[in-house]
Amino acid sequence: MTPSAVRDYLRERGSAPLSDVALHFDAGEDAVRAVLDLWVAKGRVRALTDGAGCSKAGTCGCTCKAEEIFEWIGERRLAG
Repeated sequence: MTPSAVRDYLRERGSAPLSDVALHFDAGEDAVRAVLDLWVAKGRVRALTDGAGCSKAGTCGCTCKAEEIFEWIGERRLAG
């Protein structure tokens, strides 16, 4: 998994949850997050949070957490 491979994947999809990117590259979420953070620092990706982690708003005692979604905001790849 290289930064350019992650860039290409996200650029083609537009946005993706961290878990999907990790699954696609068969890598741990922490490793993928580190690569995505490089693109965030360059201003090409932004991190979003899906607030639908748990319908009980944390009162159920579960370990649910909101899903991290990363969105490509740089130039889109043209199909061709």
